[in-house]
Amino acid sequence: FAQRDASIAAAPNADRRKALIARLKENNPRLHEAFERAKRRAEGAAHYLHDSGRYPLCGRGDINTYSVFTEFGRTLTAAAGRTGMIVPSGIASDDTTRHFFADLVEKRNLFSLYDFENKGIFPGVHSSYKFCLLTLAGGDLGEEHQARFVFFAHDVTELQDTDRQIELSREDFLRINPNTRTAPIFRSRRDAEVTRGIYERVPVLINESQEDGNPWGVSFMAMFHMSNDSGLFRTRSQLEDQGYELHGNVFRKPDAEDYLPLYEAKMIHIFDHRWATYDGSEFRDVTEEEKKDPGFAPLPRYWVPKSEVDNHLEPAGANANVRRQWPHGWLMGWRDITNSTNERTTIASIVPRVGVGNNLPLLFVSPGSAKHIGALQSALSSFVVDFVARIKVGGTHMNFFYFKQLPVMSPAGLAKRSPWSAGDESLSSWITDRAYELVFQSQDQRSLVEFLGYSGEPFGYALERRFVIRCELDAAFFHLYGIEREDVDYIMEQFPIVKRKDERAYGEYRTKNTILRYYDRMQEAMDGGDPFVSELDPPPGDDRMTVEQG
Repeated sequence: FAQRDASIAAAPNADRRKALIARLKENNPRLHEAFERAKRRAEGAAHYLHDSGRYPLCGRGDINTYSVFTEFGRTLTAAAGRTGMIVPSGIASDDTTRHFFADLVEKRNLFSLYDFENKGIFPGVHSSYKFCLLTLAGGDLGEEHQARFVFFAHDVTELQDTDRQIELSREDFLRINPNTRTAPIFRSRRDAEVTRGIYERVPVLINESQEDGNPWGVSFMAMFHMSNDSGLFRTRSQLEDQGYELHGNVFRKPDAEDYLPLYEAKMIHIFDHRWATYDGSEFRDVTEEEKKDPGFAPLPRYWVPKSEVDNHLEPAGANANVRRQWPHGWLMGWRDITNSTNERTTIASIVPRVGVGNNLPLLFVSPGSAKHIGALQSALSSFVVDFVARIKVGGTHMNFFYFKQLPVMSPAGLAKRSPWSAGDESLSSWITDRAYELVFQSQDQRSLVEFLGYSGEPFGYALERRFVIRCELDAAFFHLYGIEREDVDYIMEQFPIVKRKDERAYGEYRTKNTILRYYDRMQEAMDGGDPFVSELDPPPGDDRMTVEQG
């Protein structure tokens, strides 16, 4: 419609677009007829690709031509033959092609994959486009076979760089990406070695191939679709015109149900559900002064009826059998839109019980695991887990299948004694004391901390304390994931934006240096020295740092 009816192309949401298309029958019947013909062609092609049986692995979901082309090429390959193709790199990492790639790995048909960023190789294609040289075997290459990889090459000469050449066996895929068998995107041989070591010690969050492979009892939800559910959304002006008044960020009206804010991904960041607020025309960062006010609540673009939120979280009737009952006054989610080259890739946060858009997927845990939610938030927010996420994410979405395969300690592992603390303090307790100070800095998170057993006032927002606490947590998780000191240094160097910001502000890579200092002190404690004690006074989680106490 962009060239034929700009008003339809520019419609603000799907409901409005459907209504405008329906009116074409009367307003512009020729255009409506052309639309119906195009729609039939598209649906016919999709029906053939999905249901003909020609493409059992790639003929599913949202089909891209290159994937069925690749599957067809494999089908044509003789048992003793080879097939080489130039296709988008997503063949090895995208959700829609994961069944195909998993079959290549399982049957040992993958000979090599050399991944390129298009830096002038194909002048008519955007420079950020990624493609690969994919070589397949028609038959099983044998139990000892290791597929050859190079990632992020810019020129064919880089394929000869031994540090860039990586070999992965079927067992490596089973350990690192057991659910999808998709390819981790290693930039170097060292990336592969460090990641292999992490997965030898720490399991994935959900291993779908094991009966006990979901120790957290995790399930997922995309609550409201920003297009399909837009009919439920109300703006501030619409609600105020109906007599509603704003209390914090909730709209209330006597004898009417509340309208809860609809959180979008851009509103949250790591340990921060008050990252951005809507000022009436666009989202802006919440200021430090606003964050110091425990009564400040960020404003969204839209609000949704409370009953609709409750129906998603505690559904009644037939739906109750297939969807989790969630009685808590808090939720946990992560940013779906991301990239391996961003400052951080895994951005998760605990938010109040609100409406949530589909670009902020939600994660739920079993009742028995919920008491460790602070430790789970901390693990997902750590640099070591983010390092692995950067290797896994091949596009711009942190999809469910990526999230399931992140390395996360089990609740049983977190219940063990902290090896650097005095007494019998558990790891979960040590981590949670720090997590709830980072999270509970506004009144709307009271439900969470009361669930965790804390009854005091919100903690004061202090940037330096937050920095120290997060560095302590990162040092702890580097130890818990079995990372050697030289590899801690290496991992931290894989976050160049964090480094540049630190060097610009402090003249050094302050984040890395602080984490290494705490890492060394924890190591000394584990080797029999004095227990690790926080440099903060009062220590993390101490109620002397609440707002009332200053």
